[in-house]
Amino acid sequence: MNGGTVLFNSITWAIRAQKLLNGQGIGSNIRKISKVGQSKGCAYGLDVKKDFSKALRILENSNIRIVDVIEA
Repeated sequence: MNGGTVLFNSITWAIRAQKLLNGQGIGSNIRKISKVGQSKGCAYGLDVKKDFSKALRILENSNIRIVDVIEA
């Protein structure tokens, strides 16, 4: 899996995840996403272009609160 987007319910979690991944040499970009699924609120997506599987493992092992994952 090369790239994808990880969804978070707040900008705080997205920034925490981005900092964690940057520390591991995995680049990413944060973007605001409106109306995720049945939710009425907004979410934030962390776009990861390379090493997506590795990024997910890092986030899951670090107890980062992931709302959803969209694989490219």
